[in-house]
This record gives sequence, C-alpha cells and structure tokens, in this order.
Amino acid sequence: MVYILADDLGYGDLSFLNPQSSIKTPSMDRIVENGIQFTDAHSNSSVCTPTRYGIITGRYAWRSRLKNGGLWGYDLPLIKKTG
Repeated sequence: MVYILADDLGYGDLSFLNPQSSIKTPSMDRIVENGIQFTDAHSNSSVCTPTRYGIITGRYAWRSRLKNGGLWGYDLPLIKKTG
C-alpha cells in the first residue's frame, strides 16, 4: 500500500478530478486509474505535524504534549523512542 499525503493540495488541483486544472498530474492520474481513490477525507488538524502524528500513531495529536500548532526543526520529537 502507498499512502500519499500532500500539503496544501486542493480538491480540484489534480487533473483526474478537474480536467480544466492548470496543474497536469499524469502520474497521479495513472495511480487512480489502476488503483483506488478516496475523495472524502478528514484531518484532525489543519497543519502538518499533528496530521502526521495522527497517521503514524492512530491517535489524536492533542493527546500528546502538542496542544496546538506544529513543531519546528529542533523541537523534541512527539513520539518517544522505544527499544
């Protein structure tokens, strides 16, 4: 399985969803033609750090120490190391 997460991508930006789009996406079009597409998805946050945290852990980001916003390059990781 391949999971593609795009930041700042609008529903009508991909050419398979909007033939009049100014952005041509032939590779994404092929993926949709040969696979499956989801057109109704929801995120638990509008910024990337909590969204990625939720995808990786299956938990809401607000259950971590991150209560709002996102992380910066030198912040401590939200997910603790194991092992």
